[in-house]
Amino acid sequence: MAKALLRLVEMREKDVAAKDPQFSTLIVEGYYEMVKELITAIMAIDGYKTLSHELLVGYLAAHYDEFSMGEITRIDQLRKTRNDIAYRGVMVPPEYLKRNREAIIAIVGKLKQAVVRKLA
Repeated sequence: MAKALLRLVEMREKDVAAKDPQFSTLIVEGYYEMVKELITAIMAIDGYKTLSHELLVGYLAAHYDEFSMGEITRIDQLRKTRNDIAYRGVMVPPEYLKRNREAIIAIVGKLKQAVVRKLA
């Protein structure tokens, strides 16, 4: 699922070049969904399940030292941004995406590696 979401987000970015807040908001939501699904997979592999998005971030922070506090903070910020989008109708400015895209992509890659490593 994370792989399909990544392809969809990349296609959206190419189509709109993240110049419109509506589209940058959807792209940020897509990135969060990828992160959430990957952490959910890690927890499932470890034998846990949660519906709490906050707990997902806390679990990663508590059990996976390979993620720095900066990365954990960025994931939590992404979670809060997604909540603002979903519950308050906040639109994410394209500048947010420009500033955070590379770091988010790196975190997604690191999470994917963790899932692959745990499945091996």
